[in-house]
Amino acid sequence: MRLTAASLWSAVLMANAPARDWQGELTKAPGNFAPLRPLKATYEFGWSGLKAGRAEVDFSRTKAGLLQLDVRGASTGAARAMWKMDSTSKSVVRPKDLLPVDVVQTEVYSDETRKTTVVFGPEEVSRTRETKPADDGSGKTKRFKFAPIHDLHSALLFIRSQPLEQGSVVRLVVYPAADAYLAELEVLGRERIKVAGSSWPAIKLGLKLQRVNKKLTLEKHKKFKKAIAWLSDDADRMLLKIEADVMVGKVWMDLTTYQFAEGK
Repeated sequence: MRLTAASLWSAVLMANAPARDWQGELTKAPGNFAPLRPLKATYEFGWSGLKAGRAEVDFSRTKAGLLQLDVRGASTGAARAMWKMDSTSKSVVRPKDLLPVDVVQTEVYSDETRKTTVVFGPEEVSRTRETKPADDGSGKTKRFKFAPIHDLHSALLFIRSQPLEQGSVVRLVVYPAADAYLAELEVLGRERIKVAGSSWPAIKLGLKLQRVNKKLTLEKHKKFKKAIAWLSDDADRMLLKIEADVMVGKVWMDLTTYQFAEGK
């Protein structure tokens, strides 16, 4: 392969380019959009055209006023015969800054049970995973020094709180359970989509992910390519649908049923 003068010059420019100040680009604070009402909903998950899972979610407020999300999920249908999994998760978020307090998640597989506890502090996040039968890492705590950082629940609440005007971008760091990622969501437009037996006005969001390593530099996500998410374009901004391109193909999640708590 020949190296031209132009390609050599491009390589020199790349080598001497300053590192991206991604931390300075983060969206700093929640927006002013009205909070999500307490609700219960169900979602279906799939891979290509195959339905593979189901989740029941319960979003509520605790007596202390914290925002709580309980999720119960499982693999279903033909996928369950190949990969049996049942899971529960509880996430608690502070309403003032929409930052998480902690997440406790339990996954039960045919040959293993995993309990993951993630605690979010003012300067770091700590994750402890216990497995049965126990492996070498069971019970050990992994720490990641960075703040502010979100779980998936707080990230959704934070994103929906923003103005979400056409072309705007929301950037935040998310720690789902094991690693940190820079999530960048761009408002791609408004359109109508069909889920849960209805046609919805929706906000279309494009999602990009990059892994954040311990040195706080960005790395390419090896399994994730891109994703599109849709929020209802109304007073609730409820999550309607997600489509993602990953290493194994196209995966999706659709809202199937929902019910808001009466009088709340």
